[in-house]
Amino acid sequence: MNRIHKQLRRRHHMKRGMAFVALAVLLCMGMAAATASAAVDWKQSQGTEIRFLMNKHPFTTYIEPKVADFEKLTGIKVVIEAFPEDQYRNKRTIELNAGGKVDGYMIMPGQDDLHYWKAGWLQPLDEYIADPKLTDPAWNPKDFFASFAKASSVEGKQIGIVINAETSLLAYRKDLFTKFKQKVPTTMKELEQVAKFFHGKEVDGKKLVGITLRGKGAAATSQWVDFLYTFGGSWTNAQGQSNFSSPENIAAFKFYGDLLRFYGPQGATMLHWAESTSMFMEGKAAMIYDANVFKALYENPKESKVAGKVGYAVIPAGPGGKKLPHVSNWSLSISKTSTPERQKAAWLFVQWATNKENCLGALLAGVPAGRASAWSSKEYKAGDKQPDWTAATMKSFEIGQGQWNPPVINVPEIRDITGQVIVDAIDGKDVVASAKKAAELMDKKMER
Repeated sequence: MNRIHKQLRRRHHMKRGMAFVALAVLLCMGMAAATASAAVDWKQSQGTEIRFLMNKHPFTTYIEPKVADFEKLTGIKVVIEAFPEDQYRNKRTIELNAGGKVDGYMIMPGQDDLHYWKAGWLQPLDEYIADPKLTDPAWNPKDFFASFAKASSVEGKQIGIVINAETSLLAYRKDLFTKFKQKVPTTMKELEQVAKFFHGKEVDGKKLVGITLRGKGAAATSQWVDFLYTFGGSWTNAQGQSNFSSPENIAAFKFYGDLLRFYGPQGATMLHWAESTSMFMEGKAAMIYDANVFKALYENPKESKVAGKVGYAVIPAGPGGKKLPHVSNWSLSISKTSTPERQKAAWLFVQWATNKENCLGALLAGVPAGRASAWSSKEYKAGDKQPDWTAATMKSFEIGQGQWNPPVINVPEIRDITGQVIVDAIDGKDVVASAKKAAELMDKKMER
C-alpha cells in the first residue's frame, strides 16, 4: 500500500489534483498522417526547437516516448524536462520569473492560474484555437468537457488544455449496502442517515465507522469544497469578500464536521487522503468521499481488502437539490515569455498531444481524459470493469465546478484559514465564531 500511496502522493500534492489527457496508445503514427489535415501545414514550424517543463506525472510518462512521432510529423524539436512535483513547481516559477527559455509547461489551473496570469506568464490560446491554419478541425474543442475548459481559463481566456482530469466521488461498500438493505444516499440527509446506520456496526469482527473523510486542516478543503458548493455556498460573495459567514457556508462547515465527529474515525483531524483511503481499504469504513482516482487503490486486490466490493456515486444533493462536485486537472500551457515563432510551434505540440487518439490512448493507459469521446469509445467500454465508477465520473465531469481552491493568488494561506474552521467543526467548537474569524482573516490576506 505504501508503494501505491507514494506514487499517488506525487500527483496529489495538496489535494488531491484534476489533470487530463493527451497521449496515445493506438499510435503507430500512421496516426500522424491521419491527424494532419489539408487545412493545417504541420511542417510550418519545421526547424524550431521548443522546451517544455513537465511534472513527473503519468501523462508525462506516457507521452514522452511518443514525442518522436510528433517531431517526425512536424520537424519541430521538442525538449521535455520532467521533475518530481515539488521540485517541478519551484523550478517552473523560478525560470518563468527569471525570463528563462520556457515555451510550455504543465499547470494545475485551480492552484496556480491566477498567480501565473497576473505575473504575465500565461499565453492565451484562443487565437490559436480559432485559426484554421493552426488548428485541425478534427481536434474539436467541443469534445472536451465544458467544466475542464472553464477550469483552464482565466478572465474568459483559455490558458491551458486539459491533459488529466479528476473529480471526487462517494465510494461505498456495496456488499454491506446489499447485506443490510441500505440504499445509496442521493441527498445529504440520507448520507448522514446511512453513516449513522453503519457507525459502530460489527462486521467481520471489527466495528465500522460510518464514513471517512479528510479532516486535517488545509488538506480537507479540496473535499469539503464539494459540500460547500452543494450546500449553496461559495468562497467569496458578490463584492469579492469572504463568504464564510453566510448561512450556506456555515451549514457546509457544520455538516462536514458533524459527519466526522459523530460517524467518522477517532482522531479525524489528523486524516489526510492517505490515512482516510487506508481506513476504507482495510474494511473499517462503510463509505468514503475522496478523489475518483483512488479507485486504483480500492480495487487493487494485493493492497485492498475491499477490492471488488466497492460501488461509486456522485456527491449527494444538498438542501436545495444541488449536486456540485469540483473538478480539477493538469493542463498544458504556453509561456507568454516565449517568442511568437516558438509559441506557434508549442501550440502545434499541445494540439497534437491532446488530440482524440492521444486522449483515448491515455485513458486506456489509466490517465483520466478530459474528452467525452474517449470515455464513450468502444475501446474503453470493452475493458471497463467498474461502469458505475465511469458513469459517476462522467456525470461529475459534466456538472462539476472548476474553482476547487479559493479564487486568490495566495491559495495556501487561505486554505490554511479554511482548514482551521473545518478542524473546529470536527472538534465541536463554535462554528459561527470560527467562520467569522476566518472571514476576517481571509479578507485581510486576499490578494487579487
